[in-house]
Amino acid sequence: MAMMATAMLVPGVVAHAATYPAALLPPNSTAQAWGVSARIDHAAHDCTVHATIDQARFTTQMPQMIAAGIFSARLTPDLIRSTPHYLMNTLQTDISPGFVHALFTQTGAPARCRFTWDYVAPGPSGALISHPMLSFDVTRATHDRIDWPHLKFGDMAGHEDAVSVDRIFDAQVNQETLDITMALAHDGTDTDAPP
Repeated sequence: MAMMATAMLVPGVVAHAATYPAALLPPNSTAQAWGVSARIDHAAHDCTVHATIDQARFTTQMPQMIAAGIFSARLTPDLIRSTPHYLMNTLQTDISPGFVHALFTQTGAPARCRFTWDYVAPGPSGALISHPMLSFDVTRATHDRIDWPHLKFGDMAGHEDAVSVDRIFDAQVNQETLDITMALAHDGTDTDAPP
């Protein structure tokens, strides 16, 4: 899965340079249909990209993402329900480079930007509650050193500065990584690639 979601979810990011701060996702994008949203907050020299996954929509749309090749067809409905944090983390790993590239190819983009991810899920009352996932900084200089045409899944790791992973989210991903690895290994599938 070599940046398949990035190509599908952020189409035409290099077709023409938009002026900062332009939307990172086109209206009615595939990403939005799958529960992903993003906005740029900027003030003076500060830049933050806030990206959010709607967990309920994300889970509902898993069959479409599987059909598109984003996730393995070996994911069962039970495995999808039991490993949502792992799967959302996998999607953000695939989409984040597209957001970084879309931002830094904008005319007038700042020299540095903070990217923050969270997900929303219904709380006990049914109202959506935001849960932090992770955040990181990327500079335009780092962006310019990346071989974008040949970027593969996970290649951007190590190019990010000031990475901060929410402790609770990290624990959930770690537990679900073990669960999904064991389930796919038991099923006789290849666990070297993300589901």
